[in-house]
Amino acid sequence: MTDDPRTALVDMLAPVLEWLAHELADPTPGILSSSASSHALAERLATRWPLAAPLTQSIALALRSGVANGSLCDRGEPDARFCRLAKATPATHDFSLDLVSLTGPAAAHMHPAGEITLALPATTDDHAARFDGHPPGWIVLPAGSRHVPTVTGGRMLLLYALPGGQMKWD
Repeated sequence: MTDDPRTALVDMLAPVLEWLAHELADPTPGILSSSASSHALAERLATRWPLAAPLTQSIALALRSGVANGSLCDRGEPDARFCRLAKATPATHDFSLDLVSLTGPAAAHMHPAGEITLALPATTDDHAARFDGHPPGWIVLPAGSRHVPTVTGGRMLLLYALPGGQMKWD
């Protein structure tokens, strides 16, 4: 394990990224081609790595610790702090990884290849926090989707995996 929190998080996420790469490699039924197939992928993620799972809890602890000590989400404005954990490379199975600490709305953008998000309350006290209306957990948006990421009811940490690192800002 490394002392660099970003590298440590990428290492921690390795089994999830490998699993996602395997899931997305199957061209049928086009996993991120529709809302229904994206929702099904989110359900499979939630079954394999529920919020209470040891790996997911370790990720949440590492994210919260890194944000609290300033080693993560060290850029941006008070309501929308962010950082890049990793660019899309073979080591990340061609996913870029970004982390946002968000309350309220953020910048509108589009996902050319989809977006896989692990949404976590920023603190264990943020029970009412919702990301785009979703409770904490896995959220998958299909290719071509567009949104204004919005957190209500508190603050959330949003760990984004973007296939091919693809995102288009409005």
